[in-house]
Amino acid sequence: MNVAEMNVNELKMTKRLRVSGCILLLGLLVEAFSLFWNHPLAFIAFATLGMFLILGGVALYLFSLLGYTSAEGTGSSSYHGKV
Repeated sequence: MNVAEMNVNELKMTKRLRVSGCILLLGLLVEAFSLFWNHPLAFIAFATLGMFLILGGVALYLFSLLGYTSAEGTGSSSYHGKV
């Protein structure tokens, strides 16, 4: 599937998933850096900044999936209750 075949909702979801992945990666990098940083503020960076970045990335990921499935469910679907 190329970009011309993707609809607008799929492009928005792809962008949101990439942003959430970058936020998660940034949170993991902050936490990894704070493990090697020998200073009392390292725990604060680990516990607050890293945690909020990871939680924000996970929340954005879940909301992007939720938004995509609710937008997808409003259109016609090929499944009509048949198994």
